[in-house]
Amino acid sequence: MVTNRTLLAALGLIWTATAVANEWSGYASLGTDYIYRGVSLLESGPALQAGFEDHFAEHFLFGATAARVDRQWIYQQDVPNHLQVDFYTGADFGCGTACRARVLVSRYTFPGPDARDWSEITGSVSLFDRFGAAWSWSPRGLGSREITRSFESWLQQPITRNTSVEVGYGRVLIEDLDYWYGRAGISRCSASRAVKSRRSIRRRSA
Repeated sequence: MVTNRTLLAALGLIWTATAVANEWSGYASLGTDYIYRGVSLLESGPALQAGFEDHFAEHFLFGATAARVDRQWIYQQDVPNHLQVDFYTGADFGCGTACRARVLVSRYTFPGPDARDWSEITGSVSLFDRFGAAWSWSPRGLGSREITRSFESWLQQPITRNTSVEVGYGRVLIEDLDYWYGRAGISRCSASRAVKSRRSIRRRSA
């Protein structure tokens, strides 16, 4: 019961923030799993997520997301409150007729004892809102004490007005834990909700 109240409180704060933002967008989603960079962070139950993003001064933005998790990557460490709350800020600007680029600084937090909060900087570019790539760097990425670099590319293809297919490939470089992963999923969205089903594979690098 405490876990449910904590998650609902975090989601409530996010949706309250959208009510006072100037140029904002928000989402809520229900999925079968929460897979982050090739690693599932849920043992059982639904994947609940929500977030918002606000733009200001033309090119600048900030946002927050909340997700239900059971453990924290990298050490399979349990998260007592089953909650991950992320905050980010940065710049979003055009880089061509159908090109957008972003530079973000993110903070990943896990309320409760023994969790390892961490920060990251990310640069990304997308073309035609269909495909893109992102590169990230962190001095203590994914809750570790090691420098971590990540790369991810993705392609999203609409198949109906509200449904799209997405595939992606990524690499995580973190000392002797380097690995690559692939993912594929189907998303169906409406004005008030999003339902996602995804599958992911993960392999250690040679």
